[in-house]
This record gives sequence, structure tokens and C-alpha cells, in this order.
Amino acid sequence: MIPRSFVSPYLFHHCMPLSLVTPNTVRADPAHSTETYLLPAYEWLEEQIGFFPHFVAVGTDESALSRTGYQDQWSVWTGGDFVNGKYQKNYRKKGEYPNLVLFSFDHLEGEFMDHMNWHIAINACINGHSVTEREMRMILRPSWTRQRWLRAAMTGRHSVELLVPELPLHRAAGVWVRNRATQKLVEKQGFRNVEIVRTQVC
Repeated sequence: MIPRSFVSPYLFHHCMPLSLVTPNTVRADPAHSTETYLLPAYEWLEEQIGFFPHFVAVGTDESALSRTGYQDQWSVWTGGDFVNGKYQKNYRKKGEYPNLVLFSFDHLEGEFMDHMNWHIAINACINGHSVTEREMRMILRPSWTRQRWLRAAMTGRHSVELLVPELPLHRAAGVWVRNRATQKLVEKQGFRNVEIVRTQVC
């Protein structure tokens, strides 16, 4: 498979492990969060918008699609640790690579968020601080219309996320998978427009 650049004809994108893929609607559940240290920030967000969210990247270019994490399944390096005062990188071994599926939609409804300012809530919640009213407005921008959010996402002025309580996977307009074996499994569940797409690791 020839690597493909991050370009999509669709506007809304969410990535998940193959093990969680279902031809039904998937409701956001904190039990599926792999980054438990972020749960306090997610709970703050839930208080603001009224539901625990799925994060959906908005846009059609590499910047938007890379936020889904789809490309991470080809990453050999997963981080590192300091051992005896020296930084040692951690590498995946054979059999440790995740199998991720990217679902893209041409339309979804939800609440928008400025991804670039999301770190404000994360830092505050992790450190036991409160997110101020001004900071909340920087993150959720309640005065912005849907059209303004979409325009900001398409022009690249802001990194935009759509927050949704559930994802109707059966309504996905396009699906990306890593290989033919995964494509067969996903198509067996009834999905169409399933492409084998390998992307460059950032």
C-alpha cells in the first residue's frame, strides 16, 4: 500500500480501535478512555455541554485528520522514560501495533470546541484548579454560530473539534482501514466505501 497524504472529501472524523467497531450507534463512555488522567477535564466538559463526549475532528486536511490519531498505528516509537538519568525511547514490538479504523461523516450535529485552547481546561483540572468563565469562553466560544466554526475549520484559522454524545457509525460516508484483512472484517459488518489507507506518521 502506497502511503497517502491526509486529505479527505469529508468534514467530520473519528478514529477508534477495530475491537470497538459496530454497525450501530456508539455512545461515548468514559470506560473506553485510554487516558484516564484526562477524565477530570472530560467531566468538566460534560458539565458545560450536558453530555460525555466523543471528540470529532473537523476539517479535510492533514491538520484535522492527524488529530484523530489514525496515523499512530504505524508509529514505532511510543514515548520514553528516564532510566538512571538517561532518556530511553519505548518502541513497539511485533504484535503490539493497534488496529485503528477512521470513520468520516459529511454531517454531524453537536457542540464545537477550540482544540488549541482545550489544554487550558486539561491543565486546570489536572492541577485541581477551576476553569474560569473567560477560559470557558475561549474553549467553547458560545457566541459563535455553526457557520463560523465550520469556516474557521476550513480556513485553518482554528483547530476545531465537534463534541457529540454518540456516533452513528452506520451513517459514515467513508471508512479508512490499515490493511485488506481489516477491510474484510469491517465490510462484513455492512460498511461501504471502506478504503485501505496508510498515512504518514507525524
